[in-house]
Amino acid sequence: MSSLQAEKPNLKLLYLRLTDSAPLIIAHELGYFERYGLNVSLQRETSWATLRDKLIGGAADAAAILAPMPLTLNQTLPNCDESLLSGLILSCNGNAITLSRTLYESLGINDSDASGQLPDIGAALKSHIRAHGDNELPLTFASVYPFASHTLQLRHWLTSAGINPDTDVRLVVLPPEQMVDHLRRGDIDGYCVGEPWNTLAVQQGIGVIATPSNALMPAMPEKVLAVTRSWHEANPATHLALRAALLDACGWLSDRSQRQDAISILARPEYLDLPEATIAASLNDELITADGQPPIKNPGWHLFAHPQSEHGRPTEKKARELLTLCNEIAPTDCAAADVFCSDLYQQTLDFIRHKTLQQTHTA
Repeated sequence: MSSLQAEKPNLKLLYLRLTDSAPLIIAHELGYFERYGLNVSLQRETSWATLRDKLIGGAADAAAILAPMPLTLNQTLPNCDESLLSGLILSCNGNAITLSRTLYESLGINDSDASGQLPDIGAALKSHIRAHGDNELPLTFASVYPFASHTLQLRHWLTSAGINPDTDVRLVVLPPEQMVDHLRRGDIDGYCVGEPWNTLAVQQGIGVIATPSNALMPAMPEKVLAVTRSWHEANPATHLALRAALLDACGWLSDRSQRQDAISILARPEYLDLPEATIAASLNDELITADGQPPIKNPGWHLFAHPQSEHGRPTEKKARELLTLCNEIAPTDCAAADVFCSDLYQQTLDFIRHKTLQQTHTA
């Protein structure tokens, strides 16, 4: 049992149907929350905007959200009096850019040559746009939220290929789990989204993965645990227990030998409700770029927080790097960097280490 006395032991946490929601799901299924005196219910949401609004409105206690979301709250909700803060980065990486099979085949790249690397597909896409841009509607690419790592990664990939994301293509926002259906219908020509929605498009034969996100911006913060500032101030011990439980779950996920068990849990109807084979690819660090192609090793597709690495620490430096990238989309407030709370992360580490020492001495 934990020595913490949680002010609010009964909690509701929000998440989306994504592979990197695993820390919340694993903490729930393997009893990590209970170890710290918490009784947690998980609620699955469809879109990031809905999740954000419920968290700010007090319909939930905490959520796994996109790392840039707390930093750009003033840009998306300028009249909001609340702020979001994070004391734990849950994961880095986890996304990919997928093109429709139709678009991919029009680029003139043979499947046998496709390696999922930017120079081949990006350059071919630029040539395609230059050749057809004056006579056709612009290609449409989707991301999941205006200020998201996905948007930043998609813009970076396009720009690196010599494609202007503001004038050469059209960018739209869609919920993650709707990407595959929109791609199938031809509403969009490609997207940047978190797993497993890239792998699913490949397995259904309607998409080709152009590049994983970790090949573009390695170890970019992806999901963070977020609470409102007022909730944290009212429930500091509860927040500490929550961070500790999730950091323990992240550490469990960091052990690759545990991931088959994680895949089986995530596949359940109440969580991702998808075939295990669809979820397995990214958790096994395997990239299948196109239907029928052999898997390519992609180490670090999901980097979960771990006490022995710095991936989980939300620092001002990381916040400012994200804000600088977001500023390319729209002006951002550099003062927002303080919502990444390294002191809360350090408090979590110190608490876990003290608790471990206590258990060792009493064993």
